Amino acid sequence: MKANIYIDSGAGPCFGVQRAIQMAEELLEENKELACLGDLIHNDEEIKRLEKKGLQIVSHCQIVEQSGKNMLFRTHGETPSTYRIAENYNVEIVDATCPIVKELQNQVIKLSKKIAEQNGQLILFGDIYHAEIIALKGYCNSEFHIVRNVGDINKLNTRKPTVILSQTTKYQAEYKKIVKAFEHKRKTEKATKYSLEVVESICKYVAKRDMQLIDFLGDKDILVFVSGRKSSNGKYLFKVGKKKVKRAYFISNPDELQKKWFQKNRRIGISGATSTPIWLLNETQLRVEELLK
Repeated sequence: MKANIYIDSGAGPCFGVQRAIQMAEELLEENKELACLGDLIHNDEEIKRLEKKGLQIVSHCQIVEQSGKNMLFRTHGETPSTYRIAENYNVEIVDATCPIVKELQNQVIKLSKKIAEQNGQLILFGDIYHAEIIALKGYCNSEFHIVRNVGDINKLNTRKPTVILSQTTKYQAEYKKIVKAFEHKRKTEKATKYSLEVVESICKYVAKRDMQLIDFLGDKDILVFVSGRKSSNGKYLFKVGKKKVKRAYFISNPDELQKKWFQKNRRIGISGATSTPIWLLNETQLRVEELLK
């Protein structure tokens, strides 16, 4: 019986990632070289492809070296201080910050100012070392706390006005657990008289990807998940996906595929993170087909 291979129709880069890549390619076409401050996206294979076209990944301490040149700001955003430094050194900023992230940054500015006037706090749900959260911290003008999981809620003070927001690339189910835990703590500590505002800041595309992946894997025997190893989105989706199939494998490029994975499986699903390009999913399918010959 011949194996059937399916690419997840819901996989592929989100709007913000597509936009950033397009911006980079257009500038590289014009100038043949372009500096990007940090990884443009969390996918090494796509970064390597763009580097062959002339993209250079630079660190924050190298901003001064880009004086008089174009420099691309990544999808996850940058702090206000980074903009000021680049402008002081006459760097031409090309802002590829995802519009949804930019909107959240503007919300943080307004809400943190409002909550500061009430002697309150801002709670950011996300990964401490994620570029988006690092940038968002720079827009906070009030007391703020970063929570990674429900356990971190125990450390928070509920007796003050509070606004809760989420990193845009988190998932709705995770965010609801955080909010529910904080609400429970407020009730337990009889602190419900203090205001609480919960902001729906998760990207709608990301929010539904876990459920869409579960549906895709409903009749599959095996999952090949393609993602950059730095992608928190990829790690989460793979965790969700591997619970739905008999066998699941996480790869960053098709060279990591092994023939023995497919000998006994007939319905193979290929999916990826919201930063995984379609061309990489297609190459993975071709490689699986070669291994099955």
